[in-house]
Amino acid sequence: MMHRSSPLLLAMICLLAGCSSNRGSQPAAFFPQSDEVAQWTKLGETRTFKADDLWQYNDGDAEKYIRAGVRETLTANYRYNDSFDAVADIHVMADARGPQQIMDSESSAGSHPLALGDSGRSYGASLIFRKGPYLVRLVAFKQSQDVPQALADLAGGIEKKLPASH
Repeated sequence: MMHRSSPLLLAMICLLAGCSSNRGSQPAAFFPQSDEVAQWTKLGETRTFKADDLWQYNDGDAEKYIRAGVRETLTANYRYNDSFDAVADIHVMADARGPQQIMDSESSAGSHPLALGDSGRSYGASLIFRKGPYLVRLVAFKQSQDVPQALADLAGGIEKKLPASH
């Protein structure tokens, strides 16, 4: 009997762990792999910074994100068509109010609205969007006329991988 119930018990434990785990428990799954988005190559491993350690990555703005309810920040580097590099950050918040709070606190001057997630803006060499409890920011390390569309394409690939808003 023990042998027969072990797989069931294991399945129940996995199911419960998945249901109760925090949304950021599979950070690499939120980022497209190389060539999942045309001409984008993922460089290296995804890095994760819990709220208490966010200052190690984002020293200047860590407190703003902590006040908005960040649980963790996930970050990955990308290269576009051997033309330029970019960084993608996904801030996993306690709820959808956090990303809204961050976006509301930032100037929209010089930006263009983007149809990504719940709302998004492009600043040319960077973009930001929110989807439920996720705030996504992409920054390119070069400015050219190809950058805004390339970033929007990568952001679209990330948006598809984020769980649906509740």
